[in-house]
Amino acid sequence: MSTTARLRATEKKRLHLVMRDGTALEAAIVITDDMPLVAFLTSRKGGWMNAMDARDPKTGAVESHMVLQTDLIALASAPDANMAITATAGSTSTMRQVEVKLLGGQTLQGTVALASGQRLSDLLAQSGRFIGLATTTVLPAGVTLGDVAVHTGAIRSVAERRV
Repeated sequence: MSTTARLRATEKKRLHLVMRDGTALEAAIVITDDMPLVAFLTSRKGGWMNAMDARDPKTGAVESHMVLQTDLIALASAPDANMAITATAGSTSTMRQVEVKLLGGQTLQGTVALASGQRLSDLLAQSGRFIGLATTTVLPAGVTLGDVAVHTGAIRSVAERRV
């Protein structure tokens, strides 16, 4: 197999990031077309991620290139909805509604894919540094975030909510 045959297509995609200190950042990453955001963030060697065209929404300051520590990211989303947050759930998975309380008091409501009989603690233990939360809403304000990657180190607790 030639080297070019093993190369996978990459694309530049936008991210919205909320850092653990509450600041926001908009940036672009280069990611393979089929790689979910959770897998991308979790797989960064040493936790470092290249970010291009990084913009601070408050000040408008732009950095053409920076290296960012993923352990300082609380939430990440793809505003253009052009990448999966997690790998596609298997046919034995069910979506369960959860309420996620973050350090600092923020509360998110969304859904996670769990296998039949899988506990939330198992999901968190097996997920690595990030979990995917689908159809996410900030409570009590009701602000819709969509699908997000949440750093497990920014989570205080997760509770299942019956629909």
